[in-house]
Amino acid sequence: MDRIQLVMVTGLSGAGKTSCMAVFENLEFQCIDNAPIELLEQFANLLKTSKEYTKVAYAVKLKDALQAARILSNLDWIDLSILFLDANDDVLLKRYKQSRRSHPLLISERAASLQEAIEFERELAKPVLRISNKVIDTSMMKTNKLQQLIEDYYLHSETDPFRISFISFGYKHGIPKDLDLMFDVRFLPNPFYVDELREQTGNDKAVYDYVMEKPETQEFVEVLTPTLDYLFKNFEQEGRMHLVVGIGCTGGQHRSVTLTNYFADHYAKIYQVHRLHRDADH
Repeated sequence: MDRIQLVMVTGLSGAGKTSCMAVFENLEFQCIDNAPIELLEQFANLLKTSKEYTKVAYAVKLKDALQAARILSNLDWIDLSILFLDANDDVLLKRYKQSRRSHPLLISERAASLQEAIEFERELAKPVLRISNKVIDTSMMKTNKLQQLIEDYYLHSETDPFRISFISFGYKHGIPKDLDLMFDVRFLPNPFYVDELREQTGNDKAVYDYVMEKPETQEFVEVLTPTLDYLFKNFEQEGRMHLVVGIGCTGGQHRSVTLTNYFADHYAKIYQVHRLHRDADH
């Protein structure tokens, strides 16, 4: 029988599990949200005998994540992937204040303050993070970008070609937590200091040309391209299905967007390529 694709979704409270499950539902996954862990083995046996469930997204509370992973990883009819949702403390605090919801640990009186609840969960998350296949930091992420990432990660089959996701980002907004390779382009000339380019991004031709025409950029591309050629070839031969490459500058608007666009266009001639500009305005 074909193995069932099951994505176990977990992470910090307030990091976007509900939004994530809505994305999976839109992608025609069967979605199970916070079912009791005591029923998981019975549900897994149902998956074995039912033809209805071929793609499943299973949301599980962080406190139950390790137990759920142990159960599901031992079943040979399930292809398990663990997706961990994260966000920085300031964002989590802001989300709870804006929504006026109570943190689960406050409700259960296991924490005396929201900050204490977040710190408690971060300790709880450490062993789960070690076994997670994908980590998505939703701190600066809008729903459409979350959907794009999930599509890149999970809408494929075992016969799909090797895929590469290029992601631009700004260091001042934090480093994405799911990168396989990361390159810092903050040494390149910055269009931010050119008045007529400041409000544009690397998606605009004027900014793209400004960055790409600089001798420093030309040398960087000349040095990095053969390195990427070598890495991509060997990752593909090793059996990797998907690689995430991050390119960062200060604000994630100009240089990183330009280089991400350049390399995405270049490697789209060879591989299946996706691009995401995490922090660019447009």
